[in-house]
Amino acid sequence: MTDELIDIYDITMNHLGTAMKSQAHKEGLWHKAFHCWVVKKGENGKHKIWLQLRSKEKENHPNLLDITVAGHLKAGEEAKNGIREIQKKLGLEVDFNQLTKLFTYTHAADIDEYHNREFNPTYVYATDKEFDDLKMNSDEVDGVYEVELDDMENLMKKKMFFIPALGYRKNEDGTCSKETRSVTVDDLVEHGDKYYLKALETIRRYCDGL
Repeated sequence: MTDELIDIYDITMNHLGTAMKSQAHKEGLWHKAFHCWVVKKGENGKHKIWLQLRSKEKENHPNLLDITVAGHLKAGEEAKNGIREIQKKLGLEVDFNQLTKLFTYTHAADIDEYHNREFNPTYVYATDKEFDDLKMNSDEVDGVYEVELDDMENLMKKKMFFIPALGYRKNEDGTCSKETRSVTVDDLVEHGDKYYLKALETIRRYCDGL
């Protein structure tokens, strides 16, 4: 995990000062992390979302599927600075005005000595790009998978126990190839059912309004 200076807050999001990211996760200090879901609007409500496959070399949650793009905001930054994560991880040039805010989520989780306390400004970005347009950061991302929004909602509501996904995954030689796989809840980073369902519900409303 790359360490960096980040802003620290209390539970009501009052700014308290700064700390290193490692310290925030060790002591459970509240901070902000940018989230962005990339979606592709489909016909007849068959919208699709992209899931990031975290690198197997990541310190936290390696080789699990996650929000399309997420990353910490550095000290002094605002949510709009989070768009650098889209460029950094997927190689897509995006203007912040192309994003639509869905909500800000309050997340708390404890895994052994890792204590995460985050405010997550969460955005959606609609794209017509294809997998071949991506330039994935080899240190961060091992692949991107596309699933239908309906399927993802049914998975989180436990109406389905696995869903199909079309992926674009890095090979050992640095090239990428497409593949299909099944996705279960255990394949996802644990953000909590409440977060996933809130995100999926608001993404659907956004897509239906396009």
